[in-house]
Amino acid sequence: MDLKTLDLNLLRSLDALLDERSVTAAARRVGVSQPAMSAQLARLRALFGDPLLVASGRRMVPSLRAEALRDPLRRLLQDLAGLVRAQAVFAPAAADNTFRLGGTDHVHAMLSGGLVSHLRRLAPGIRLAMMPFHSDRAWQDLESGRLDASIVTSFVTLNDAKARPLLQERFVFAQRKGHPRGATPPNLDAFCALDHLLISPEGGGFVGAVDQALERLGRARRVQVSLPSFLLAAPVIETSDLVCVFPERLAMTCGANLDIFPLPFEVDGFGLQMVWHPRSHNDPAQVWFRTVVVDYVRQTPGLAG
Repeated sequence: MDLKTLDLNLLRSLDALLDERSVTAAARRVGVSQPAMSAQLARLRALFGDPLLVASGRRMVPSLRAEALRDPLRRLLQDLAGLVRAQAVFAPAAADNTFRLGGTDHVHAMLSGGLVSHLRRLAPGIRLAMMPFHSDRAWQDLESGRLDASIVTSFVTLNDAKARPLLQERFVFAQRKGHPRGATPPNLDAFCALDHLLISPEGGGFVGAVDQALERLGRARRVQVSLPSFLLAAPVIETSDLVCVFPERLAMTCGANLDIFPLPFEVDGFGLQMVWHPRSHNDPAQVWFRTVVVDYVRQTPGLAG
């Protein structure tokens, strides 16, 4: 291998290929066409004298040589990026960065519309990717740069991550407008007698924090339907006599056709916090992005407080 002729962009492409294990996904991530990424993979194979990615059924898997390259390559690219940015000053008005913010559908539903508009006013040339949050690979996504930051609940613990609190959320009772039980807050007996819809993020669960709180009171409710997403809940509630316990801010966001009341018993709420990897802690662009998100949350009516 002749370093004098090495194109560093090839190494960026290799990092994306090993991470995505897909020519199409790697091309999208790097910002080139699929044929261009295929050509780069061919050059990389010739450069390393190894297939790097090989077909396994319908998937592509890294060769043993590629697996050995993965971590040293990522460290090298991170060091090079840090070297280039060491004296950089971030100018939002002229920036064309892409920022990737992880979160659940609940988080994105609360933030996406207003945050996108807010960011575009400050930095019209940037791109924002609102990415899904996967608890099983939360740290890896931050470490690899797949995500710049994530907004997670206070229940998520990433010991080595940097973190900043955003807000505290509480739960409320929601029903459709015109529900036959009437438009007044339910008492405990009425709450337990209703048919409930429960959100189970992992899918298929029929017991949650509300049921644990009721159990401490010696009570129980009837959970008839389980859904994997709060965003799926509102349409079901609006067209049935099922009721649901929602995070308050989300209920206010998507609940134009819902009546919202306090719960008739105490249920612990939760906090939302932003987390990021220490390697991006002092990066000027990342510092700016995190500050904008925090300020937006804390200054926006309906989110702040």
